[in-house]
Amino acid sequence: MSERLQVIVVGSGVAGMTYATQLMAHLGADAVRIRILCKAPVQVSSSFSAQGGIAAVIRTDDTFEQHVRDTLLTGAGRNDPEVVGVVVREGPALIRSLIGYGARFDRDEDGTLSMAREGGHSAPRVVHHQDRTGEEIVRVLQDRVLRDPGIEMVEGQRVLDLLLDGEGPDARAIGVRSIDPRLGGIIDRYAHVIVLATGGAGRLYATTTNPISATGDGVAMAARAGAVLRDMAFVQFHPTALDAGAEEQAFLISEAVRGAGARLLKQDRSSLMEGIHAMGDLAPRHVVARAIHQELVRTGAAHVWLDPTPIGAARFAALFPGISVHCRALGHRPGIDLLPVRPAAHFMIGGVRTDAQGNSSMPGLLALGECASSGMHGADRLASNSLLEALVIADRAAAATAQLCAAEACPEDIHAPGDRCVEVDPWAEERLEELRTMMTREVGIVRTMEGLQRAQQWVGSVAESINERWTRYPGSLPLVDLRDMQVVAAAIIDGAIKEPQNMGTHYREGTEELKANMRTVEPIPTVPVGTLVHPRMMGVSPVSQPGYDLAWQALNTPFNRDE
Repeated sequence: MSERLQVIVVGSGVAGMTYATQLMAHLGADAVRIRILCKAPVQVSSSFSAQGGIAAVIRTDDTFEQHVRDTLLTGAGRNDPEVVGVVVREGPALIRSLIGYGARFDRDEDGTLSMAREGGHSAPRVVHHQDRTGEEIVRVLQDRVLRDPGIEMVEGQRVLDLLLDGEGPDARAIGVRSIDPRLGGIIDRYAHVIVLATGGAGRLYATTTNPISATGDGVAMAARAGAVLRDMAFVQFHPTALDAGAEEQAFLISEAVRGAGARLLKQDRSSLMEGIHAMGDLAPRHVVARAIHQELVRTGAAHVWLDPTPIGAARFAALFPGISVHCRALGHRPGIDLLPVRPAAHFMIGGVRTDAQGNSSMPGLLALGECASSGMHGADRLASNSLLEALVIADRAAAATAQLCAAEACPEDIHAPGDRCVEVDPWAEERLEELRTMMTREVGIVRTMEGLQRAQQWVGSVAESINERWTRYPGSLPLVDLRDMQVVAAAIIDGAIKEPQNMGTHYREGTEELKANMRTVEPIPTVPVGTLVHPRMMGVSPVSQPGYDLAWQALNTPFNRDE
């Protein structure tokens, strides 16, 4: 009798839970045991707080070609076009699966799925649940996880490092070391497959839309183990976070608000985006964020204005109930008042380099979601493509894992000898604040070579102190965060220094701009159905679309509203 396949998933967002539930659907509890380790409840994740939705080609007047082209243009051609094609054409079927699991996406009066339009998209194609899409998807996936006897979700786990068999290029991931407060120490856990689905690193910056858990854990662990990273120079800043003073976690005003008619205004109430980009207020995020940044530098103001009055108060409350409640709690009347907004760190484009099945450069190690760099996003992420990528790559990774078999049993969990947990390290807490300040000042929306070099010197100088203190206080939680965030910061800075051209979210003063990144949106060329158009027009790659007509017909079949 063969051994059960042992799998550890680090992270409980959409990517991690999709992988776990899909793998269990392939194999069943008799063939696989899955443990999901998460350091915070599922509600404390970027997946849960995602407002916008899932970008997918569902409407009959939209095409895969248009979605692919929008993705590649926003990504400045840095994307892997094959991965983009795979994710775009497999997305609709996964949305249908979520609906089958009980996801309640918004529908129009005729019962068809309601599609919002967001920045960089040439058509409305964002499936959503009000302004709480992530919350709805997480609800459905968590319900599946908790009802499956083959999946164990363990909260309160702070994973520290990967456990390896072998060294250098021959190393294989065989487990993880984590702080387990239930067992009172640091525990080594082993598995045949390790999956990193830890989210992003927005907490590197003073103001971010990300939750407190976004400290770059997975990328840092993978880098220390020797896995290859990619595109780390690219960090997306969302243009419209509500300006509520010095709050560390910024409240996001969804791009769908601009898609519904809101406009960005300067302090003098003139249009901010007029004349900057052909798509105006719905230009790609790096274009809008940089325009706002430059306006704030020019005027010295703390924010620009988002004018939602074209939407109206009643419609705003109906479309965006969560945003409406939050704004009103702060004294704003959305749909009536102008809203003060400014950019905030939002999404890590780079990460652990993977293929379209989530495989990293290290055997035994997968990476999914925001901590991975599959090649989907290029130099900037198209709005609402992140949940799409998380679903598709996780589904494909689960299908690939299902083909594996366990050659031998894994070792049992063990206490790491001699290690202890220390809760507080004031030195590390002080360095964390310095790190956030430095990253915001030197490695933000607009960078300079001098600033990047100052940042590089700082992260290099603190690394030695971190390593020295780690031998004495391996379980100090602030030190754990600082240790991971220093690694990720160093990778972002190094990538930004080495990146030869400005493109997408990376903009360094005094550096040549990638020409393809600056051109206006052109009419979509006429091409045969099933052909992907690369923005550099280097040729075409045929992509078959089996079942496409059936897919959109099924998705647009009216549902009983009580279902």
